[in-house]
Amino acid sequence: MTESKTIWYVSKYANIKEYGANTRQANFCGTFKKSGYDVRLITSNSSHLFNDLPGFKGRYYDMKSNGVKVTWVNTFLYSKPASIKRILSWLWFDFFVLMMAFNKKYKKPDVFIASSLSLFTVITGCFFKKFYKAKFIFEVRDIWPQTLIDLKGFRANHPLVWFLKCVERFGYKYSDAIVGTMPGLRLHVESEVGLGSKVVCIPQGIDLGFYQNNQENLELDYIQKYIPNDKFIVTYTGTFGEANALQYIVTAARKLKHLSNIHFLLVGDGYLKMELVNSAKGLNNITFAPKIRKEQIQHLLSLSDLLVASVRNEKIYKYGISLNKFVDYMYSKKPIVCMYSGFPSMLDEAGCGEFTPAEDSNSFAEAVRKYEGMDFIEREKLGERGYQFLINKRSFDALGKKYMELFNEAAF
Repeated sequence: MTESKTIWYVSKYANIKEYGANTRQANFCGTFKKSGYDVRLITSNSSHLFNDLPGFKGRYYDMKSNGVKVTWVNTFLYSKPASIKRILSWLWFDFFVLMMAFNKKYKKPDVFIASSLSLFTVITGCFFKKFYKAKFIFEVRDIWPQTLIDLKGFRANHPLVWFLKCVERFGYKYSDAIVGTMPGLRLHVESEVGLGSKVVCIPQGIDLGFYQNNQENLELDYIQKYIPNDKFIVTYTGTFGEANALQYIVTAARKLKHLSNIHFLLVGDGYLKMELVNSAKGLNNITFAPKIRKEQIQHLLSLSDLLVASVRNEKIYKYGISLNKFVDYMYSKKPIVCMYSGFPSMLDEAGCGEFTPAEDSNSFAEAVRKYEGMDFIEREKLGERGYQFLINKRSFDALGKKYMELFNEAAF
């Protein structure tokens, strides 16, 4: 009976709606709970992704969110995502998740899901598999340490990269199943350890309840200050970081500055924002706007005409992308253009936009011009395709059924 099975879903960067927003992990936990499983989400109160996470004394803080048991592990804070303190925070977190094995308060798992990052959760998962006979599922949302090489400039023979590579391969070899959010992860795992057959693609999903019940309008002052009237608005929302390759969008804006009808709107925050703002000085067709709450994003997107994204032309992306922002974008019923060179993914599947080559501002600018010149009804049809794809194929209920099939395979 499913009621007798306990699921631990462990991810240092998971979150719940009470402290910002439900992440992928929290949404899947809700789906598992509805199907009768005893579910515990284990996460950390130290994250660069969310502010105002719970502060508390002691090592663990237990609560419930939407009927799901949530355990927060008290770990030390770090300020820079690319720092040794972040790695130490991983170790700290996983050590105390491991210590939960010896705490009688917590019923031990029948299924242990290690959702990267932290990559060290792989070791904890192997421990529970060995000593508690738990089924160990390794969920890969970012391919580390390749990210360090491609996006942070680490050498392939750097000691940290070598060590994390060993942990990565260890997880691939000894997990019972590998879940990847990107469609081509099977190719990566096959090249690393020859076990690509273990991989199941379960991409990013949509929490329909959030989009239907938790939306808010932008403040009028924000709209008047940052969103021009009577323009074709090309919008990016999200992080301003190295991986997002926004300098190529700025370059495209420069190439299109002679077209007065097209205006670029870049919304968000990140350590490269001021550098990008400085690079766009003198351009009248681009606006940088402050970060907004997730509940307000749909209103912002409804005021836009074309939604855009970009990533670097790096090995890390050749296995596919499953960006969270695609979910927001597709729900808004707007066409999407993304600079990306790699394994085809959501936009191609849904037929709601297109990929242009990564780091190619010329091709991207031409695509923007094409959509600006497109009939409104045609753009509306493209947006509707993306919306229908999400509703029919990417709900957490639909994806959760696929996930739960892994719980009931021969390992039990």
